[in-house]
Amino acid sequence: MSGAEIHIVQDWGMSDLSGLKALTFDVFGTTVDWCSGVARESEAMLGGLGHKLDWVAFANRWRREYHPAMEEVRSGRRDYVVMDQLHREMLDVALAEFGVEGLSGEQKDHLALGWRRLDPWPDVVAGMTRLRQGFTVAALSNGNIALVNAMSKRSGIPWDVILGADFVRTYKPMPALYDSAPKLLMLEPSEIMMVACHVWDVDNAAKRGFRTAYVARPEEYGVGSPYNAPAAGTYDVQVASFVELAEVLGA
Repeated sequence: MSGAEIHIVQDWGMSDLSGLKALTFDVFGTTVDWCSGVARESEAMLGGLGHKLDWVAFANRWRREYHPAMEEVRSGRRDYVVMDQLHREMLDVALAEFGVEGLSGEQKDHLALGWRRLDPWPDVVAGMTRLRQGFTVAALSNGNIALVNAMSKRSGIPWDVILGADFVRTYKPMPALYDSAPKLLMLEPSEIMMVACHVWDVDNAAKRGFRTAYVARPEEYGVGSPYNAPAAGTYDVQVASFVELAEVLGA
């Protein structure tokens, strides 16, 4: 079914999405399970060296540097560097806080590239495969293209195109990154739906004229982590999986 043939089910309370032609997706958290993957990669290396950590806590501490690191670039205090480099720098902070010492530069580099070896959530490949039948599906990520491509090749995520921060040399939620999608896809913002599990991401996409889909990922920060879903009706579509999103959009 093409994007122009969407049948809107009124019970979902959605606005008219009949002109929708493309879906842009957040990657980390929405498409891939970064917490479990980083915990696994960290345990594989550090555990093998005799370290015994709370691996989920370590993954979350590493991730906590994400927005501060990007803000240095967004603010102009630092020139743009790719996310692979930020992951490597963020790792040093987490290692120091958990008292992990003695790693070689090569070991740190390998562990930092663990962010390229993350697995998609179980619904992602099947849901995205269906969505591709009716829409262009594009990564719109703070990750650099090489990072997202390596991750996707490993796990079979079937993107039509990867739009990374490389194109605009800054990070979300700066408007330039959202604006790059309609420009590069040659579409109007209203013909694109931003799909993310982070309210800040869908909110900022909406400010640039995108349609919005919120996908719940209650275990993004680990099993049993606190989770607060947005109120029903906050976004054009609110679902629990990419498969459900495909069903709602008629793909």
